Amino acid sequence: MEQDNRNGSGLGFASGLIIGGLIGAVVAIVLAPQSGEETRDLIRGKAHEFKGKAMDLASDLRDRATDLADDLRSQAEDLSKRGRDTFDNVRTQFNDAVESGKKAARAKRQELETD
Repeated sequence: MEQDNRNGSGLGFASGLIIGGLIGAVVAIVLAPQSGEETRDLIRGKAHEFKGKAMDLASDLRDRATDLADDLRSQAEDLSKRGRDTFDNVRTQFNDAVESGKKAARAKRQELETD
């Protein structure tokens, strides 16, 4: 219950921040001492700058995701190899134990037959 309240307040804070930022931007545009054309140019420039930053961020995130995927793939391959090696070792030990048991049984049978 308390966790839901924290998530709700975080969402409320984020939405309030976004709405406040938009209202502030509108007020700044309306009260700007520049002409309409200069303001539009400024907005276009900022939008272009934001687009570039967003594309850089997306590229960085894609690179990080690729690196993470490669690391996880490598770890999965290592775990798989270790699992196969462990299985092979256990199977070998089991086969050796079975063979030892068979030898012991044969020896005991021969011992009993000769007595």
